[in-house]
Amino acid sequence: MVTQGVDHYRQDLRRAIGLIGNTSITLSFLTPTASLFLTASVLLTLNGSATFLSFVFAGVAALGMALCFAEMGSAFPVVGGQYSIVMRVLGRPLGFLAFVLFVVLGIFTISATSLVVGIYLQVIWPDANSALVGSLMIAGATLVGVFGIRFNAVVTGLFLLLELIVVLIVSVTGLVHVHQPVSTLFDLRSFDAKGNPIAIGFGGMVAGIAIAMFAYNGYDTAIVFSEETQGRRTMIARAVLTSFFIALVAEVVAVTATLLGASSLVKEFNSSAPISYMLTANGGTTLNTLVSLGVALAIFNADIAAVLAIGRVIYSSARDRAWPDVINRWVGDVHPRLKTPWIATTILGVACTVLTAASNIATLVTFVGVVLIVLYAMVAISAFVSRFTQRNIERPFKMPFWPLPIVIALVGIGMALSQQKVADLVIVAGILLASAIYYVAYLQPRSSTHWLKLDPLPMEETAPVARVAPVPTV
Repeated sequence: MVTQGVDHYRQDLRRAIGLIGNTSITLSFLTPTASLFLTASVLLTLNGSATFLSFVFAGVAALGMALCFAEMGSAFPVVGGQYSIVMRVLGRPLGFLAFVLFVVLGIFTISATSLVVGIYLQVIWPDANSALVGSLMIAGATLVGVFGIRFNAVVTGLFLLLELIVVLIVSVTGLVHVHQPVSTLFDLRSFDAKGNPIAIGFGGMVAGIAIAMFAYNGYDTAIVFSEETQGRRTMIARAVLTSFFIALVAEVVAVTATLLGASSLVKEFNSSAPISYMLTANGGTTLNTLVSLGVALAIFNADIAAVLAIGRVIYSSARDRAWPDVINRWVGDVHPRLKTPWIATTILGVACTVLTAASNIATLVTFVGVVLIVLYAMVAISAFVSRFTQRNIERPFKMPFWPLPIVIALVGIGMALSQQKVADLVIVAGILLASAIYYVAYLQPRSSTHWLKLDPLPMEETAPVARVAPVPTV
């Protein structure tokens, strides 16, 4: 028989980090260095000088989303993060769809970024096998991830410091060796290998926004660690916004430096690694080698943070009873000493390791862009609807100029969505359909006992709330 009459989750995770710890893990998940060397590099080869404006406008849209996450995350500080917000505002069916999309996004993003590590290790290991290196990196990140949250905050904080030094090196190198006029930043064109100009235009710049939005993605991770963060709910909003603004400044400045510091735009835009080209041209091969190793460490740091965050979201789904009871009890288990969701974290790590080792398919997956956009749309709509349907809930942080940030975010989302491939839209529609079938077939008939949405714990609470078990026994 299922235990009834419960209101709050139980405090099974340990509140052991503050604003700095939460921000360091969140910013590690966002990873400005990897975003710069992966996302920005791709955009530089595709859109040339238009990359700067793509990053700026994507940053404006991302600011709108960051404010949405700050408000909703402080209102619902639950480890489920995005899906917990959607679930409590738009309803349990859409909440389950948001959960599935988030986990799919996380698994393929971890695998794809880990596969790139081999490229940067080639400066010291020319024959590096990308699949093997990526798999070992994920396995190592998973091992670290099962340890306590405070330990991981320290580990990711140290790696993050090195990561930000790498971004600083890129920025200083480019800005000290300026070869291009400032007008280059607003010149919407690229060049082919022969130096012939290629018009990118406004449409191409808009298409680049969809790619640039990936570079800022991850600031919402602060909400996932809300049940392990000490202090009041406003701490979550501060962690979201602090992570976003650090990433915004770091990445826009570094992109600016890469463009202005290019000795030859033709060579930079036609290089497989545009930022590495700028570093080598201005600082020599030794500098590029050191920075390349820094990028590899940054991706490992991102893997640790991603395993921590997504593993906790999987744990949250079991705590909310999304699965058959035997799975809920297993996946929802918290290590008695470490106070971490070690089984959920291990399951995620194994899945990502297998995907990465099996092939390089993750590098070819583009549908995750649609997944991200759909998730953003769900949260932005939730931030709008909540003001009308949940007037009495506590909002420790309210976004300024409401609903303007939501409008800006939705405009950016619409622009990005308009540039996606039909095939990718079909894949995401298939994922949503499969998820909906599971919800209707299994969860909806068990709505009184499964896929629960309990009240968040008070942020000030450090002792366990005794009324609730994480997974009610049957």
